[in-house]
Amino acid sequence: MAYTDEDLAFVFNRASGKCIYCGDALIRESYEQPWKPRAWEVDHFIPLANGGADQPENWVPACVNCKAFKGGGLPWEFLPGRFKQGERDPQSYLAAKKPGPENVAGE
Repeated sequence: MAYTDEDLAFVFNRASGKCIYCGDALIRESYEQPWKPRAWEVDHFIPLANGGADQPENWVPACVNCKAFKGGGLPWEFLPGRFKQGERDPQSYLAAKKPGPENVAGE
C-alpha cells in the first residue's frame, strides 16, 4: 500500500520514532530503505488476514528486522512477553518503549 506523507508522519510520531516491537530508534527518512541505518516500515499491528483494519489506528512503525520476523503473525505470537494475548489496540503499547537515542533527522 502507498502511504501518504501524512500517514507516515502519524505512524512515526505516534511511537516517538521507535519500533513498536523492539523499541529501537528509527530514522524517518529511512522509510522502506532497508539498506539504510534504522530503516523501518509500516506494519499492521493486527494483520489484515487476522481481521485487522487497514486504518491508521492499526498501523505501527516496525524496524525492518522486526517486521520480517513478525511476518503475518499476531503481536503476542511474535513477542509473547511484551504483548498480551488478544490485545488488539496498539495504543496501549506505544508509550511503554525501551529507552533509546532520540531520532535525529538526516542522521
